[in-house]
Amino acid sequence: MTRSNRPLTQFAVQKLEEFLNNGAQAFQSETRHNTAATYTQEQGYNVLTFWLFDARIMEITMEGDHVLEITVIDGGTYDRQGNPTKTTRERLNGLLDALGEYCLIPEHVRVFIHEGRCYVGKGAPHERQCRLLGKGSDSVCIDSNSTVLEFLA
Repeated sequence: MTRSNRPLTQFAVQKLEEFLNNGAQAFQSETRHNTAATYTQEQGYNVLTFWLFDARIMEITMEGDHVLEITVIDGGTYDRQGNPTKTTRERLNGLLDALGEYCLIPEHVRVFIHEGRCYVGKGAPHERQCRLLGKGSDSVCIDSNSTVLEFLA
């Protein structure tokens, strides 16, 4: 399913789907222009990492084929308000949409701007279904759960 009209976001989503459908053993790390998807094993865990301009924007940590957590990372490049760039948010939203479709997180989890600040989550920030993302809060860790949005410390 096409999640974006941006070819590099679609590339990232296709790499995620390839990893989830075929497993770590069949996965080939790949780079296209400013976007990359890499696989590593770290301390016994499978880690799928997405990169934008050589900076991490998402890590998916798995034990075997079971997703444990998803870490959303701001990419280290910011707009004037200290929020992740529009391109970073676009890539992340394509990946989050796919993770929701695969029932690894609840559907409709997004990276969005509300009152000048960037958040990861669902609904308005006052509903406690969101966490800040940007300068001073460079990553948000989400528990893999298809029905409840849970943030890890």
